[in-house]
Amino acid sequence: MKPLHTALLCLACSFLAAGATYALTQLSPQPTQPVTTPPKDESARIAQLESELGAIHARLDELGKLQPEVRYLPAPKDGKSTSESREKVNAKVDEKLDPERVNELSERLAEIEKREAAELALYVEQLKNGNGREQEAAAAYLGKEAAKGNEAAKQALRDAMKSEDADVREWAIEALNGTGLVEFLPDLKALMNDPAPDVREEITQTLESMPADQAGPLLVGMLGDSEPDVLIGAIEVLGSLEYKAAINDLLPLSRHENEEVALSAAIALNSCGDSSAAENWVPTLGARLSNDDAGERRRAVRYMREMGLESTRTYLEQAKQDSDWRVRREAERALQELDE
Repeated sequence: MKPLHTALLCLACSFLAAGATYALTQLSPQPTQPVTTPPKDESARIAQLESELGAIHARLDELGKLQPEVRYLPAPKDGKSTSESREKVNAKVDEKLDPERVNELSERLAEIEKREAAELALYVEQLKNGNGREQEAAAAYLGKEAAKGNEAAKQALRDAMKSEDADVREWAIEALNGTGLVEFLPDLKALMNDPAPDVREEITQTLESMPADQAGPLLVGMLGDSEPDVLIGAIEVLGSLEYKAAINDLLPLSRHENEEVALSAAIALNSCGDSSAAENWVPTLGARLSNDDAGERRRAVRYMREMGLESTRTYLEQAKQDSDWRVRREAERALQELDE
């Protein structure tokens, strides 16, 4: 063999051996951490479980990738043998894939999943039969798990939404607040006519985190609710979502006999692009700055702040001189927002 060919072959073998060594170094297993007793603090225990589960999943994925990626070194293209190096690497890889080791990791994973299932069952029980504080904590946990894709948590919430206890239904709906889980829209729609006003009001709040084009029609369907709090909730969320398709439905409500409903509708209409109703309210609210009741003056300033109209500026400047510090503070914040 020519010296040049020999040198090239040696160089190739060196690169090959170095690559195999690097692969084994990177994929060598880390010592198994013992399973510790979960701490008493619930949030710390949940964090520990999630950490352990993530580590086990990562390790199993690593073992699964080990075989196709580095189990066998390829033969050189020039046909020359490197069988001795290959056999050494394969023997080490076989050690990494020890079935007992894989079984040990699988058993730990099963143990963690069992613990998680027990944790979930505990919160489901608390949601159904706990006191108010326990139900609040259970709803928060189940909502978080549902948002992460936990199907068991989702089913638990669906079951709770069908409970005969109105409080349980309400907590189950509240668990979905901020999750944006559109898959629950049919479940929420089924409760739009729930006999409990608090349940219906909670639906409006949950819909705020949903896409406007999907939540909007449901909220419009709730604009005929006889309960003012439910009606105001639907109106405010329509404004928050800037659902312009609701303008024609909101206009009559801006003249509602209930002033809070009417003002909420005017503010929502302004958010949706129609400021006419809100502009009509500005002089009325401005006149209330002369009211002897500081609470009424503060309420008038708060509504003007929510409208965010330039026409309120003169009245807000007046409110900055009010004798009540809370009225002055609200006016200052409103003016600051106008200037932004």
